[in-house]
Amino acid sequence: MERVGTPAGDQSREAIDSLRGYVYQIYQSALAWTELEEDGFLFLEIAEDFSVVADSALQAVQVKETAGRITINSDDVVASIDSFVQLREKNPNLDVSLRHLTTSTIGKEQKSAHRVNDVPTLTAWRNLAKTGDLTQFRTVLGNSKLSKSTKDFVSSLNDSELRDQFLKKIHFDCGAPESRFLARQLNSRVSKLVMERGGVHSQAADCTARMVLSLLRLATTKNRDERVVGRTELEKHLERATQVVQNRANFEEQNRLLTKALSATASTGSELSNTHFAKPRPVSEVPLPRALAARKSKINDIALSLELYGMSWVSGAAGMGKTVAARVAALRAGGNWASINLKGLNSEQVAPILSEAAAAMHDYDIQGILLDDLECKLDPNVSDSLHYLLHSADRLDVLTVCTAPNAPPSDFLSLGQGKISL
Repeated sequence: MERVGTPAGDQSREAIDSLRGYVYQIYQSALAWTELEEDGFLFLEIAEDFSVVADSALQAVQVKETAGRITINSDDVVASIDSFVQLREKNPNLDVSLRHLTTSTIGKEQKSAHRVNDVPTLTAWRNLAKTGDLTQFRTVLGNSKLSKSTKDFVSSLNDSELRDQFLKKIHFDCGAPESRFLARQLNSRVSKLVMERGGVHSQAADCTARMVLSLLRLATTKNRDERVVGRTELEKHLERATQVVQNRANFEEQNRLLTKALSATASTGSELSNTHFAKPRPVSEVPLPRALAARKSKINDIALSLELYGMSWVSGAAGMGKTVAARVAALRAGGNWASINLKGLNSEQVAPILSEAAAAMHDYDIQGILLDDLECKLDPNVSDSLHYLLHSADRLDVLTVCTAPNAPPSDFLSLGQGKISL
């Protein structure tokens, strides 16, 4: 397959500020590599830290791992927004989008002239991408440190165009997972790909290490046109992890001996249980009860929580209607929703199910996911797996509803955001 041309970009922004940020960048790049479509290509350090080209669409990602808070006038934020406009201008035939990933959180601008209705501009950004008056937002951008070319571009767009061509195309993924957690997320994704090709989970760590090493080497290549990988290169790593080259005659002889040994010792049954993740069941397939009036206010609360935070944790005793309320809110949100029933499962069963669901989420075209009846104890393994799933959902713009008998731990939802009690 013929490769697409290298996207044009600002070469002055190709430097890596620190080793820590560089490692974070490579992990993010490797994760994007595993998500490439068959005709996709991954470019390293093309104006942004990496960009993915597939189906004539360019997604550039500026990756930073820093401390503190960011605002609309932070240097990195300004540079990313300006770079987005530059990428659009230099690649008119591509659909350009940008994700600014950082471990920093969103801060409140010091001056009211730099905030939208006293809300941090980067927080208001996502809400305004859906609906709302853009007048004050335009004023804030006009008062910001953005370049003149970026401000001129914004001024040239009407409200509909501003949402579709600007607000919806730029995402600020703040509070991104630290590199240590991101490495686990990457390994889970690679593990899924390895097992789909007949391998085992233990082969994933070595495959992940080889992928990261190859990206590190590729990123230091002086020729910019060579800093690109595709699905073919990924498949080579997966093949190396799961297959062994052997002389055919030796293989056939070993296979004959193995078959003979198995036929002599094979048991008639097995008591092993299987807790592997199954494809989530569509929420729309489950019939709803007719009487929903008593839950209308709670359903509205769940729907509002999804609109504001993208997540809702619904807690209450058995028989309170948590599942029904969650499903109605999911149907109201629209799109394809998947449901995973966790009722009666213990921690050892739930942890791998959540991890596999997180790793597989990219493969399903869903608007949201319902984790139904999370009854088990949230031990460290379950907690990590749940964090992983929520991060995956956040990264893929997938809404999440969880029903459980107890309220969520404080580290899952800040300031009670998204918490509904029945």
